[in-house]
Amino acid sequence: MNDTDGMMRLLLVMLSCYVAGGTDRVSTTCTEEACLTLHLEERRFDNASEDCIKNGGKLVTMRNENELQSIKSALLAAEEFSILSSKLWIGLSLQRGHCTGSSELHGFRWTTEPADSRYSNWKRKPFSTCTEKRCVSISLEDDLKWSDGSCRDSSFYMCKFLFKGMCKPVVLENPRDVKYRVPFLSKPLDPNERLAMLPQGTVAEIQCGGSEDAENVLSVCDNKNGLFGWTNSESFCARNKTCNNGGCEHVCFETAEGGVRCDCHEGYYLMDDKVSCALRNNCENSPCESKCVPTATGFLCACAEGFYLAEDGVSCVDINECQQLKPICGENRCHNTPGSYFCECNPGFRFVAGKCEDVDECTELRCQQGCLNSQGSFYCYCHAGYSPALNDTDICVDIDECISRPCEDICVNTLGSFKCSCRENLILAKNGISCVPDPAEKPQNSPSSDHGEAFITKLNQFPVTFGPTTVYPTPVAKTDFSKRKESFLGSPWILLCVLGSVIPLTVVIVVMSVFVVYRWKRSRQAALKKSTADNYCWVSSGLDKEQKKNATFN
Repeated sequence: MNDTDGMMRLLLVMLSCYVAGGTDRVSTTCTEEACLTLHLEERRFDNASEDCIKNGGKLVTMRNENELQSIKSALLAAEEFSILSSKLWIGLSLQRGHCTGSSELHGFRWTTEPADSRYSNWKRKPFSTCTEKRCVSISLEDDLKWSDGSCRDSSFYMCKFLFKGMCKPVVLENPRDVKYRVPFLSKPLDPNERLAMLPQGTVAEIQCGGSEDAENVLSVCDNKNGLFGWTNSESFCARNKTCNNGGCEHVCFETAEGGVRCDCHEGYYLMDDKVSCALRNNCENSPCESKCVPTATGFLCACAEGFYLAEDGVSCVDINECQQLKPICGENRCHNTPGSYFCECNPGFRFVAGKCEDVDECTELRCQQGCLNSQGSFYCYCHAGYSPALNDTDICVDIDECISRPCEDICVNTLGSFKCSCRENLILAKNGISCVPDPAEKPQNSPSSDHGEAFITKLNQFPVTFGPTTVYPTPVAKTDFSKRKESFLGSPWILLCVLGSVIPLTVVIVVMSVFVVYRWKRSRQAALKKSTADNYCWVSSGLDKEQKKNATFN
């Protein structure tokens, strides 16, 4: 074995050790731009993304219609796995702490750059949230429409691997004589899994003679002078074959030395592996204004999306979407741009995926407390216990409920509410507003100052009778004995206390009245005794008249 073969075998071993995470249920598809691997093992979104990154790729993206068709082709190629209704993660997610919006992606972002795109393919509007991480999945059953869900769910996933170049498969009479190891899988490709292209770094193990005991040749897909082809291609079993196509892709010629030589059809050229043929680049000096598509006999010009090919077959003309028969913007104003257009939406609306959609301002946290979205607008409201500020209705201020005196005794305002309390010897009732006596406190014999006013009022209303004369006491001016509220003085407990004080006082007044009447009668009887004549007759001596006369003259 020469040094080159030894190096190839060493490279093959290194690739086998480097790649990890392979699974038996993996379907691989490669195009001229990238390779896609479908992993039929259900995993959470983060685990699926890590597995793709670990093997050198990323979760698939769908930023345009071309990527959608590539994914659909890869899924249809794996039809033997019956995945029609299976969900498949794609690299589109909404991170925790970010809110769903009204753009094409509704706040979601791609896991690879560019993170944003104007293309969208939603099945329905995503769930509105700002606190939960949401991830996007697709399925063939939904025609690859996007559906968001919890990232903790488990689904199949597809990885995308980008390479600088691709090689066509090695051409032999029996394709099964070649085993391929691609950089992103730990096991060789199944012989029945034929790929149209193989990525840079793929190792091909070629069995010359169709037997495991025969000499094997290793080759690697690599860049050779600006073109990608197989290394060590001159040893592809050509010396052991007759010109039964001799392993050539197109035409085989026998040489005078007993070997074979390959050649290509018109419009193609022989690649460095000396067996493969590639289409000539007929677009090198093409006059196409936009795109050139090489063909076997020449080239064709094409235009980018939003343009059409002019009659000269070379130039491109902009498509004016605003002049279509059916208004593309509906009732909104349409503005044409080179290759595209945009709609000028009414206030409160935003241009999304070719139409004007309502902007949910409530997801943008414009209100301090409550928010109600409406078509083209929104409304802020305050929670119970708050009211809009006078100078800014979007701001809510606390209402001082104590101004309306809701409590029977003491009121303390709080944010959004209030709290009642009572003074000494009283406790708050079950209704949270009224005050009742504290059952733990001992009753007092003397009436409190709070009862003085009611007591004097009741006392002034009782007449005092002294004999035949009834005297009504002069009303006493109402004194402010307490700052307690009148509603509290009118409570049943206070009335009971007043009656308990007035009854004994009434008894005292009655007793005193009886005593006064009794003394009065005694005094009157004594006066009558003095004024009544006794049994003796008094005779005047005349001296009295003389004394009166002298007193008169004097």
